[in-house]
Amino acid sequence: MITLDTNHLLRHVLQDDPKQCQKVSTLLQEQAEAGGPLLILDLVVMETCWVLMKVYGLDASEWAHVLESLLSDSAFTFEDSSKLRHAVNLYQSGKADFNDYLILATAQSQGATLETFDKELRESM
Repeated sequence: MITLDTNHLLRHVLQDDPKQCQKVSTLLQEQAEAGGPLLILDLVVMETCWVLMKVYGLDASEWAHVLESLLSDSAFTFEDSSKLRHAVNLYQSGKADFNDYLILATAQSQGATLETFDKELRESM
């Protein structure tokens, strides 16, 4: 199995560097021909979110759309897609950052209670 780093995923999402985008496209095609999806790790999702929102100025609904598109794309697999969907649902209805909701969703998936000083996140719990 092959996993993408954040820069590869950003090139796929942004389509902003023709040479690098072609490499990612080739990788996607080769992996599809081999019969398997590319793995996207939760840490890569978190970092991609941060870059897209802080550097490229995406808003919450745009990030949610990007993530839903990736989750729906059969070219990719995730550590736990239901956890990511849960985090994005919390994010769309809450006030905290997506990454905080992913931490919360991860804790919940482990049967743990998250302790946090983040007031906006606490209000969502």
